[in-house]
Amino acid sequence: MRFRKSIFILLLAAPALAACATQQAMTVSAGTIANPLPKYKNAVAVRSVTGGQAMNVMTVPGVTNEPLKAALESSLAANGYLASGAPKYFIDAEIKNLEQPLMGLDLDVVADVTYKVSGAGANATYPIKSKATASFSDSAIAVDRMRIANERAMQQNIKQFLQAMR
Repeated sequence: MRFRKSIFILLLAAPALAACATQQAMTVSAGTIANPLPKYKNAVAVRSVTGGQAMNVMTVPGVTNEPLKAALESSLAANGYLASGAPKYFIDAEIKNLEQPLMGLDLDVVADVTYKVSGAGANATYPIKSKATASFSDSAIAVDRMRIANERAMQQNIKQFLQAMR
């Protein structure tokens, strides 16, 4: 009986541990931003990302700080903003809220992130809200659908931020 409980707990925990959003799925590809602002070209670094939450067995999938920071850095690099040397500008991002449904076939997630750009002659705040959906055709497994919706919402959020910076 004890062995069965352990197996059951492991089966529940395995998808939960793998359900956090990944950097690759949140990264905005190169060429997404038309006419980037020249002052930010090769001059920006991500200083911090806060507000993220991981998933555990008792909660829905989350977005942790580290993959979002990596996705933001990759997106900045792909679009010509990331500094290769000493940066002139710094970005601090804070995940304010991640609105997620409790259940459903189509899962809509709204990501609310505030980006602050500071540095030489810049002190701007960009509150960005984005929405994305994952449907049953994306995955029959609800936890996977939630992860996909989280990743898409964050990718859209980063994309909107990059567009707002130009």
